[in-house]
Amino acid sequence: MTLKIPAPAAPEIVQKLIDIVGENNVSVSPVKRLLNSRDMFPVSLMHHAEGVVEYFADVVVWPENAEHVAEVVKLAKSIRMPVIPFGAGSGVCGGVLPIHGGISLDLKKMNGILDVSAENMTVVAESGIMGQTFEMELNRRGYTLGHFPSSIYCSTLGGWAAARSAGQLSSKYGKIEDIVMGLEFVSPSGDITQISPVPGYDSGPDWKQVLIGSEGTLGVITKVTCRIHPNPESRRFVGFNFPDAPSGTQAMRLIMQHGLRPASMRLYDELDTMLVGSKGAEESAGVGLADFLPVTQIETRLRTIAPGFFNKAQRFVARWSEVANLLEKFSKDGCLLILMFEGQEAIAEYEYETAVRLCEKLGGKNCGPDPALKWFKNRYHVSYKMSKVFYNGAFVDTIEVASTWKKLIPLFEEIRDAIRPRAFLMAHFSHSYDDGCSIYFTFLSSAKNSIEAEKAHRKIWRLAMEATLRVGGTISHHHGIGLSKAEYMVEQHGDLMNIFRAVKDAGDPDNIMNPGKMGL
Repeated sequence: MTLKIPAPAAPEIVQKLIDIVGENNVSVSPVKRLLNSRDMFPVSLMHHAEGVVEYFADVVVWPENAEHVAEVVKLAKSIRMPVIPFGAGSGVCGGVLPIHGGISLDLKKMNGILDVSAENMTVVAESGIMGQTFEMELNRRGYTLGHFPSSIYCSTLGGWAAARSAGQLSSKYGKIEDIVMGLEFVSPSGDITQISPVPGYDSGPDWKQVLIGSEGTLGVITKVTCRIHPNPESRRFVGFNFPDAPSGTQAMRLIMQHGLRPASMRLYDELDTMLVGSKGAEESAGVGLADFLPVTQIETRLRTIAPGFFNKAQRFVARWSEVANLLEKFSKDGCLLILMFEGQEAIAEYEYETAVRLCEKLGGKNCGPDPALKWFKNRYHVSYKMSKVFYNGAFVDTIEVASTWKKLIPLFEEIRDAIRPRAFLMAHFSHSYDDGCSIYFTFLSSAKNSIEAEKAHRKIWRLAMEATLRVGGTISHHHGIGLSKAEYMVEQHGDLMNIFRAVKDAGDPDNIMNPGKMGL
């Protein structure tokens, strides 16, 4: 199949961009335009697998400083050309897709660490720095950011802020909006604006929090000031088996409400626990289905637990989701809870011992450190296994929602009941707070072609979002909105979307900043 490539930006526009950032920082190459016209949005991946690319940037630009960004935005405003800020393209919601063409503003050359303050315990860095590079440079200086998303090897600081990301250790260090103290950004008019990094704020609206999570619709984040912490002296690991999700989440709630702050606390539902095993089975990242392998592991479990079902199995779990989902009824492993504590040795030890006593008092079975150690060792692997699914004609996606503790199990059950007739589904609970928690669902399904797959994918999402809104949860916890959840923004926010639109219209009347995203 021949890929249809639309014409690039006009030569005169390209020349003006070259005048701003230099010839080596502008490209209309079809390959570079293609690479910056996609992220990990599953619908796009389905189409790409069949050689169909729906959206193409007109030109890719690599600014080297905020002044470059400002001049590019001013030019784009003058000719009413869209600007799509681009970090590393690891998002899963279509947030960087150039649905109206335009300039893909790739920020990866803005990757410097500008200041590290031991007195303030802060770091100032440019928004294009890659996550793992950022963390390693901080570690070398004796610090940690404490922010470890699964995409840390292929995502940027600016992307984290733009999408309100959460790292795997958020229960201790917070989400990115808790870590960011200040911002530099370029407005849609091309002005460079500073939001000072201050520890408290009481002078009107907190514009930092308005910009964090705005996904490039209100401007371009160019510099970020973050809180940092000393490298941890000590880590402690432990796993527990609980009979079911309600008892496991009760332990999570009480751990948080007793003032303990595990760096990581993750509870896997029965199916996830059964497939990965909690007693020494080698697993990829403690997420079961997300290993995305052919049925070797599941075949073993089927033959052991439910041999009568095995003759219905196909190559991928997606082909027999109804059967696979029934496996949960045969599970005797319960739900696996893994805990990790880190920090100063005395504090980590105290939190560990207190949590162990609490879990044992609540009826949890102590599995020792191995389950949590295995998760920690393999915690990034899942992000690099998805391609096997799409290659084999299936599709996979994740749904991360959140609610208060009181609504958490009803939310879990509503979404599970809605999706399971249509897809293989499993979940884990993570990113805990005193008052609630996130649920991270992974689903796998298939269809005969990308058109049918997209319909199936949209139906699954609609069912999940309707269930979330019905129960009273949030439609996204840390993946952002982009295109995938845009249609649910009004249902989530009601009349408050009018305020969001008013801010957008006032600051960006020509709608050049990442148009079409977040329901705008």
